[in-house]
Amino acid sequence: MMGKQAARPTFPRQWPWEVHSMLRTIICDDEAPARGLLEDILRGMDTVEVVATCQSAMDAIGLINAGGIDLVFMDIEMPQLSGVEAARHLTIDPRPLIVFATAHSDYAIDAFGIDAIDYILKPLDPVRVEKAVEKARRLHRLIDEAREAHSDMKPATQSASLDAALRVFDAGRLFIIPYGEIVWIEAAGDYSLIHRQEGETAIRRTLSSLERELPTAQFRRIHRSSIVSVGHISEMRRLTKGEAELTLAGGIVLRISRSYRDVVAEFMTE
Repeated sequence: MMGKQAARPTFPRQWPWEVHSMLRTIICDDEAPARGLLEDILRGMDTVEVVATCQSAMDAIGLINAGGIDLVFMDIEMPQLSGVEAARHLTIDPRPLIVFATAHSDYAIDAFGIDAIDYILKPLDPVRVEKAVEKARRLHRLIDEAREAHSDMKPATQSASLDAALRVFDAGRLFIIPYGEIVWIEAAGDYSLIHRQEGETAIRRTLSSLERELPTAQFRRIHRSSIVSVGHISEMRRLTKGEAELTLAGGIVLRISRSYRDVVAEFMTE
């Protein structure tokens, strides 16, 4: 059964992130108080349009696969079908951005395994929810720009060297991004955001697929949602609870999760 719900969306299927001012959002949580709290927080933002709230993961799957949804907030531990399992049943292409909101921190690995953009622990903090929405807006904008045109990338030519560059196929053309231009890469659902020395580029490749392709001598994964270029690392600082921070050239600071800290530390001391 559906929980508290707005009108069923009837948006076109082709691209969930057509240009519009608000993120069309679905909330899925089997607990009514949690749904209500999150809906109240999101409706207080002028950047979000809550189009439906669902008690059942199966109901959420149907609404999302109908198209026109930009962002999904989903609980993980639910009856019949977990939030992670529900995400794997999404057939809309590309999928909306997904944020998991849960009381269980031990599901983080599974959540980022399906390329969620964020993971929020309950009880929900409005400030933390707002940060997740702002991240979604930034990713949404960059993805939309990438869909319109890869104007900042150069098509490969016969003389272009592909040995030291990332190859991106799009609309029947091959684009190249030299490894030396890449500072770090950020997961964005079905896309990855490549932060370059000059600007950002969104490509329709998952972070896991890029990790398998990029040379390990030049790139290291430091978090489930980020890969860095080792040549752009200027400092590493240890934090509490086994985590650490990397400072990249230009002053960018990224968190290193416990799972990847030792790999980066070993490389930097070679």
